[in-house]
Amino acid sequence: MIRRDALFVSLFLVACSPSGTIDDAAVGFDLTHVVSDLTVAHDLATPDLGMPVPDLVTPDPISDLSTTPDLALPDLAHPDLAQPDLRVVDMTTPLDLTLPPDLAVSNDPFDPGSCTGPALSATDAITVLASATRMKLADASLYERTRACTGATASTCGPWGTPTVMMRSLLTYSGGVVTDYKNFNMTTHLILFQASGTPKLVIRHTTDYTHSATTDTRGIVFPFGADPMVNTYPIIYVWDYAPKPNRYDDLQGLLGTKGSLHATANCARVTFDNGVSSEVVGLYRY
Repeated sequence: MIRRDALFVSLFLVACSPSGTIDDAAVGFDLTHVVSDLTVAHDLATPDLGMPVPDLVTPDPISDLSTTPDLALPDLAHPDLAQPDLRVVDMTTPLDLTLPPDLAVSNDPFDPGSCTGPALSATDAITVLASATRMKLADASLYERTRACTGATASTCGPWGTPTVMMRSLLTYSGGVVTDYKNFNMTTHLILFQASGTPKLVIRHTTDYTHSATTDTRGIVFPFGADPMVNTYPIIYVWDYAPKPNRYDDLQGLLGTKGSLHATANCARVTFDNGVSSEVVGLYRY
């Protein structure tokens, strides 16, 4: 390879020579090898087909779309279980908050399961009263149902009839052969009271309680100590605010042969025995 500066000088001398040639002596070195040095190593006019040519063929378009991801929007009209359902819930229909049967509490006073749990003790009652003499726990109507019986046992009786609020015909007048009665619904209060530090429960008629709220023994009194608590002579007192002329206003009636009361910390259920053909109950919640 010749130096570029020498080649430049040589070409300059050729251009400046009158004959257009260069005298070797003037240059001082042999230029015969320049042509061979400038010969292109490869003839670019003829490509070397022996060299591998890159494959520039355009690939075939994808024909199997089974592996192509589906970018289409989902059809929201039909729920796709693979994706969460983000549709707005229709709140116009109220939620069903009904308790399952095993958790629901019965409100049927004839059902013993309507009031269950540990019995309220005398100590508990004193705690509830604290320093109070009495406390009205709850209100309830007594209900009665009857059935036809051919004997003295339940096996001889037919089905129970529809329960109704208990009604009693109370004597308002007795004058020899003349008597008079008046009907009263048995609407009651359950009262917790204490006398000389001893707590008791009493069921009182609403009219009599209104007439004299502090007369605790004018009702069906149940002492603590047994479960159920028992009253063997369940007499209830009723006050008539509108008696007929010459009629009694202070009335009373016997509700059964025996009263039984199961009381807990939040409810009480009373039953009155009237033979196999009649049943009287009351349910108090507090």
